[in-house]
Amino acid sequence: MKGQQITNIRKAVCIMANELKKLGYSMSAAFKKAWGRIKNSMTVRATGVSFGNRQEILQFIAKFKREDLYITLEREQANIIDCNAIRVIVHIKPLQKKAFIGYIPKGLSNELAKVIDKGLSVKADLLGVIGGYAYKENYGALLNIAI
Repeated sequence: MKGQQITNIRKAVCIMANELKKLGYSMSAAFKKAWGRIKNSMTVRATGVSFGNRQEILQFIAKFKREDLYITLEREQANIIDCNAIRVIVHIKPLQKKAFIGYIPKGLSNELAKVIDKGLSVKADLLGVIGGYAYKENYGALLNIAI
C-alpha cells in the first residue's frame, strides 16, 4: 500500500514537472516546484464563482458547517475555453445534494489535469466560503488541494 502511494506521488511529480517544463522552466526548477507543490498542499481560490447562480449557491453553503461539506474535483474536457478545466463540486451531506461552484485556477489546472488524467488521486478540502461581508461584495471559495 505505502509503496503504491510513493509510486503515485513520484508519477504526479514527473507529470507536473513535465508540464512546468513546457511553460519554460528548466527541468531542475520544474522538479523543485513540482515537489514543493506535492509536499505542501496548495491553497487556492476557486475561479468563476461570479457566473450564473454561483453567488447564491456560495451564500447558501456558507450557512453549513465545514464538516457537513466536502469537495470533489471533476475534469471538464469538453470546456471550449480551457480543455484542462477542473470543476469544483461541493457536496452538502445533510441534504445529499451537490453544487458546482467554480473552477480550479487555470495555471494550476494545466498541471493537475494531467495528474487526474493519469488516474492519480487529487484531494480537495473546502477551507471556507469567503467574502460577502459588505453590500455587493462577492463570495468566493478557499480550497486546499493535495495529491
